[in-house]
Amino acid sequence: MNSELKGERKASRFLSAIIFILGFSIWMNSQEKSIQIKLAGSLEIGRTDFLFSSIASVCEDDQLNFYVLDRREQRVSKFSPEGRLLLAFGQKGQGPGDFQSPGQIVFTSQEELAVLEDLYYVYSLKTDGTFIKRLDLNGRLGLGYIGPDRFYCWDWRPEDQQQLMVDAENNILKTFYAVERNKFSVILPDESGRAVMFNYSHDAYVPRFLFAHCGDLSAIGISDRYEIALLDENGQTLSTIKRYLKPQKFSGREKEYLEQEIREFTKSKGWPERVSRELIKKIPPIKNQIAAVRISPDYVFVFGFAPNITDKNSLSSVDVFTRKGEFLGTAQLKEVPIFISKRAMYFARADESGNVFLVRTEYSMVF
Repeated sequence: MNSELKGERKASRFLSAIIFILGFSIWMNSQEKSIQIKLAGSLEIGRTDFLFSSIASVCEDDQLNFYVLDRREQRVSKFSPEGRLLLAFGQKGQGPGDFQSPGQIVFTSQEELAVLEDLYYVYSLKTDGTFIKRLDLNGRLGLGYIGPDRFYCWDWRPEDQQQLMVDAENNILKTFYAVERNKFSVILPDESGRAVMFNYSHDAYVPRFLFAHCGDLSAIGISDRYEIALLDENGQTLSTIKRYLKPQKFSGREKEYLEQEIREFTKSKGWPERVSRELIKKIPPIKNQIAAVRISPDYVFVFGFAPNITDKNSLSSVDVFTRKGEFLGTAQLKEVPIFISKRAMYFARADESGNVFLVRTEYSMVF
């Protein structure tokens, strides 16, 4: 009997050792792998000789020419790889090639340009600006390009905002994440007693829809969880990126910063003081998981929030994945690029006078 008990104990210790070794191996593999993103060789456009009113989106074609979408001017400017202006097209209007509120520009796998409005419309154009066609996705907001017959958008519902994928006929093909209305709004009576909805959101804590596209790959997610679907041009999920990271808590200083921002915002709107008090109550103890997603021809970049959102010089983590969703490691950058190509990162910046300009910086990855 004693020998049997000793044998069971020995087997149990052996099994525990195996479990420990496996667990330790998994833990070691899950630790951060360090990557360096080296930036060099910057080109600036929009300081003096060429002025932007805004920079909403950037893309590159297969000749390394790049296109800058100015939402306020309803204009697209095409530049050579050296930064020379080649042509500009688009204006406010409703005719062929005119824009209303353009929000994104994409160089498609069909070697055309797609310009997507914040509201309703998708334009197909040649790279010389020649108009091809316009799709009317009535009622859809925040449009993004997935493929020739697949488009990303979101929609209002009575209780929330909902991410969608639709086709060229505006049929809903798939639904994704939703953001509950009470995450970013309060309903209070005005002076007459009528119920009024007041909306305010901060990217660091109000869940925000995430979307990115490059070539034949798109990424869809939501900022309060580390779960990003990678889709092909048909809208089929190729893989899902997931990481399990310890949530970042807001420091006391960060919470004071957010509260003050809400007070200043509600005051600028002329809203009752009670609105700011109710909105402040909605600040949670932890930050969102993801600040932004970008896709290049080689990688998927997932940007986190800075450890201190009150410090403009604070570095943020950047998780780098293959386009198949395999984790490669983590780097750090001071800001999120508006677009990443094979060799360059594009940043939209503003000087002290408020003048908006574009910075294209070459980069390399050191693993």
